[in-house]
Amino acid sequence: MPSDAVLHDRPIAAILDILDERVVQGQLDARALLQALGRSALLPAMILPAMLMVSPLSAIPLFSSFCAVVIIFVALQGVVGRTQPWLPGWLLDRRLPQERTKNAVSVMRRLTGWLDRLSRERLSLPVRRPLNRVLYLICAVAAACVPFLELVPMSSTTIGAGVLLVSVGMLTRDGVIALLGLAALGLASLLPWSSEERRVGKECRSRWSP
Repeated sequence: MPSDAVLHDRPIAAILDILDERVVQGQLDARALLQALGRSALLPAMILPAMLMVSPLSAIPLFSSFCAVVIIFVALQGVVGRTQPWLPGWLLDRRLPQERTKNAVSVMRRLTGWLDRLSRERLSLPVRRPLNRVLYLICAVAAACVPFLELVPMSSTTIGAGVLLVSVGMLTRDGVIALLGLAALGLASLLPWSSEERRVGKECRSRWSP
């Protein structure tokens, strides 16, 4: 189990190390992963599913929705001030596919390693209590939209990236990273409208084309 200092200073590397260990041991159920993150790892329990939403695993049908449900449960606990994450049994018993998770870890190290290098304590007021409860609530609301946006291209990935950045920002006390996450969530809210406009435009062109 990583120390609190490691999870605070290098959250992405620490969580990916946990995934690597669990892949080797074949312990990829949510219960084992939650225990490995630590008893007071509320934010790492949000970072992990958000990170998986931007990994190749998101190509699995309904996988992003599963991750979003985990984020909702954890984020709402952050809203009410809990520090120890809790998940219902039907979520804890879900397992990640071993081989695909192994491949996803190597991809995620390349895609998200820069977060550990860039994140540091700055502009920390918005990511500290009590204001951080607003960020938890925003993440919960954004995650609740994922099941309804499964068919909208890039929507769940963008929401996952936004929640990832906000969570890392709160964990490392980096308000700049958290604000980037809020910007990503704002972008995600525009994707359904953009997709609909493209669909309508395509229909109009096909209708009026000779």
